[in-house]
Amino acid sequence: MLHTAKQAEYLREAHHRWNMKGGATRSGKTYMDYRWVIPKRLRERSGKEGLDVILGVTKATIERNVLSPMRDIYGDTLVGYISSDNTVTLFGERVYALGAEKLSQVSKLRGASIKYCYGDEVADWSQDVFDLLKSRLDKEYSLFDGTFNPKDPLHWLKEFLDSDADIYYQQYSIDDNPFLDPTFVSELKKEYAGTALYDRYILGLWAASEGALFTIYPEYTDDPSLLFDGIAHIDAAYGGADGTAFTCAKKTITDSGLKIYMFGKLRNQHIDTLMDVFMDDMARLRCSPLYMERNADKGFAGREFHRKGQLVRLYDEHENKFKKIATFLRKWWPNIVFLQGTDKKYIEQIMAYNEGAEHDDAPDSAASICRILDNRSGQPYHSIF
Repeated sequence: MLHTAKQAEYLREAHHRWNMKGGATRSGKTYMDYRWVIPKRLRERSGKEGLDVILGVTKATIERNVLSPMRDIYGDTLVGYISSDNTVTLFGERVYALGAEKLSQVSKLRGASIKYCYGDEVADWSQDVFDLLKSRLDKEYSLFDGTFNPKDPLHWLKEFLDSDADIYYQQYSIDDNPFLDPTFVSELKKEYAGTALYDRYILGLWAASEGALFTIYPEYTDDPSLLFDGIAHIDAAYGGADGTAFTCAKKTITDSGLKIYMFGKLRNQHIDTLMDVFMDDMARLRCSPLYMERNADKGFAGREFHRKGQLVRLYDEHENKFKKIATFLRKWWPNIVFLQGTDKKYIEQIMAYNEGAEHDDAPDSAASICRILDNRSGQPYHSIF
């Protein structure tokens, strides 16, 4: 089997601690892994201390994307099936196969030393899983190979790839695979033309999600005094998959026009566990009162903040969330300057937002505070403690 030029380069050069291939679909970045890379890495480390691990979004995606095509090449004697203890036998080696979408799914890695890890669809992992993996690759011969399709340019994985860690990284476009049918490539380019998916799936670039409302990346300031005498807002989570978003902001007239200086935090925690943290931020940035909607909990969290000494204003939310975000946050977005220290996940969630977004806590809180500062919504913030 012939290699593409990119594949040959990877086999020759990818001997760093982190070896990554990102880019277009059908570009040849994964095929070489299950045919050559994974068997080679496992055999090189046979008998050495540490675990061998394959991480994917779920065990089902590991089977579909890695093990099944590998089994088609080498047979089920050399490539086994994932057992009930989350291990699979590959080329005589015992390998853990674990989902990386949530940190709880890879609890077996805590305290373990990993000699080799293969990562499938890395950009779809939980960042917490990736951060845990860093401390587990603790042998001088520990090594990681991973593949992914690019996502938003503010994604945590791109930030890692841009760091000074020991990384070998290749970016693939669909044209890096000369073995594809030219007619298929031509038609695929036509189908994705004019969309953000063209940049991701054809060119292999990090690009804003399809239908994203926010494509301009924000400016930052390191001066917290620009938020002094502003206001605060919380979009609270009470369990489940939603996060709790906290926003402080102040509208100011500058030489270049009106600006909103903003600070944001995003936590996947129940609001009850975050009250003191947010009150510390409000005190540090001198932002008050705190605005919260009372629809979900009938004002319970707001009353708890009041009991702790915070000035609170509650309101009933009646506006469509997408309309609110598209109207107020989109209007102000070019004139918002974020304070350094704003959570990267807060910004990422805004940049990835579209009408069908799975998570909208940060853009909802930011839009709500923009609406308050806009002074034209007519929203009755009538419950004042």
